[in-house]
Formats: sequence, C-alpha cells, structure tokens
Amino acid sequence: MGRGGETLMYAGDEITITPTELVAGGAAIARVDGFPIFATNVYPGDVAVVRLIEVKKGFAHADLVRVIKPSPFRRLMPCPVANECGGCDWTALRLDKQLEAKQRILTESLRRIGKIDPATLPPIAIHPSPLNYRLRSRLHRDGDKVGFYAMRTNDVVPLPRECEVVGLQAREHPREGETWEVDGKLIAEGELMIDDYYVTTDAFFQVNRHLLGTMRKLVTDIASRATKKSSAIDLYSGVGFFSRPLAEMFETVTAIEGSSAAHECAKRNVPANVALVNTPVEWWVERMPRADFVFLDPPRSGARRNVIDAIADRTNAMVCFLACDPVTFARDASRLIASGWRLASLDLLDLFPNTHHVETLASFERAK
Repeated sequence: MGRGGETLMYAGDEITITPTELVAGGAAIARVDGFPIFATNVYPGDVAVVRLIEVKKGFAHADLVRVIKPSPFRRLMPCPVANECGGCDWTALRLDKQLEAKQRILTESLRRIGKIDPATLPPIAIHPSPLNYRLRSRLHRDGDKVGFYAMRTNDVVPLPRECEVVGLQAREHPREGETWEVDGKLIAEGELMIDDYYVTTDAFFQVNRHLLGTMRKLVTDIASRATKKSSAIDLYSGVGFFSRPLAEMFETVTAIEGSSAAHECAKRNVPANVALVNTPVEWWVERMPRADFVFLDPPRSGARRNVIDAIADRTNAMVCFLACDPVTFARDASRLIASGWRLASLDLLDLFPNTHHVETLASFERAK
C-alpha cells in the first residue's frame, strides 16, 4: 500500500488473485486491497498468478501466468491452444457456467448501464447451442500456419483438430480468409445457399448454424403479438433473413440495409411485398413512416440515438431488438423505456459458445 491507502502496482508485476465473477468483455474481476484487476484466462474460484500488463488510475489489466489452484468451474480443455488463441476465450470454463455468467452479465449491464432494476425484468429465457457452430470463420496465414490470431496480437495460432468453434470440415481443411462450411462442404469464397437463403461471402449472415431456426421462430412469435399486421420495418436487414418470414405475416415490409453486398443478396431472398432500401439506417429513419412492428439488428456499437428516437415515436405497438452486445443494448433499451416503452421479454441466445459474447433478443411494448 502507498501513502493514503493508495495501492502501488506497476505493469510487469506478478500477483496472486482469486476472481469473483466474469464481466462484460470476457475478463474475470478480482480485487486486491479493493483495487480491481481484470484478468484473462482465469475464472471465478481460481487461485492464480497473473502479470499486470496495464495499470490505470482506477483499475488494471492482467494476463494469466499460472493457476495455483483451479476453480471447480473449470473443465478439461479439449483445445491445446486455448490459452493463446483469440478464436475463443472461455474454452476452459464449464458450459453451464458460461451460460450463468452471460445471464449475469446481461442483468448487470441492464442494471448498471440501463439503470433498470433487475427485479422488474421479465424472466430471461436461455437458448444454448451445440459446439462447432460457426458457418464462417476469418482465418489467417503465416507461412505454413493457418488459424486465428493470438489474443491482442497478429501472431497466427494454427487451428487444431480439437477446435470446438469451427465446423468439422474447416478444422480438417483450414483455408486462409473468410471460410464457410455449409452442409459439410468447405467454401472459401463466392456464393452459396444457406437454409434456402442466397448469400455471398462478402455479405453478413448469422454465424451459428445451430440456432438459425430458433432465432427466426422467436422473432416471428414476437411479431405475431402485434395487434395489426399492416406494415413492418426491418432495420439493418442484411440479406433478408428476418424480412422473408415477416413478409408472410404483414401486408408490407420495408427492409433497410446499408451494405450493397447484402442488399443485392436480399433481392433474391424476399418476396414482392418487401420493399428493399439500400441506404444507412441512420439516414433513412429521419423520414421513417409509422409501422405496426419494427425489428432491428444493429451492429455491436448499437443503434444511434436518432434511430431509437424514431422507433420509439413511430412504432404503433411492438418493437423487437436483436443485440450482440449487452452494454450497448442496455443503453438503447433504457432510451426506449424512457420514451414510454416497456421491456416485455428477454431471450439470451448463446450464438458464440466458448466466448464471452452475449446475444440478446428483446421485445418492447408501449407502456400502459
């Protein structure tokens, strides 16, 4: 301890910690004399030596050096490169504890960022996923090595046969670049059909092969609760994955997508009652018409304030929000709630097992 109770820690120091929980971003948090340390490759219940790699005024980041006493929540790692590969970061954590941590991260994000009392939240339905889930993986080459980058570096870690993230074919025949595996066939580039959708490898498509049907059914179940079925809007609509089933439920659907590659794919995926607009969502919402139902699937950074404001003001009854980051979702959810909407349902989709990533599907109804 320094003068005035200040904790003196420096980059390069090695200290022993026992983390208490996992937080958004994937690190485990431990406190030494009250000073928070965020460490990678360690889990609640571990007793571990870590090396400080960055020390700030109010916290520090650290990497694992060695585990002195393993947590009971650990499992035997089937992947021999789990501690160095950046393809996933929770491989050594039991799958049930991964789901518990993700639920806690979502709830804590809504409480801390969204200022939403956890006691007021609807029950969180959890949808787990089998492993070897990725339809696509961005692999890199360094000489004879092909695999993911190591954590926080551009060093290539060769993809092992034991990898639980990519599919079987991609494991056995890794290729550099954007690698897709569909129905057991490895495709490096070009065009393909996935679940009866036309997709090119330069267009976004959900990566979890196992939960595609689950996501689609959850969204259509929410949409079915809209009291009127005249018009729906699909924001950040991609190749039309959700636009197509919504078109079976609503008289008209307007799909907004900024990516030209995805927009061109959508032309081949959606029926005639879907109006496709290739423009940034943030521009289009300035003239957004009223709609009975709005679905949005924004990027990790969330939706901009003007998007949330337009949705809140011009949606008649029901909003469905698919979010890939719990922190930005909590921010956007709080804005909707402040504008007179109520959080009606929460689903946690484990689209990225063995990683810290949390996918949330939420529905909002106008508060009465």
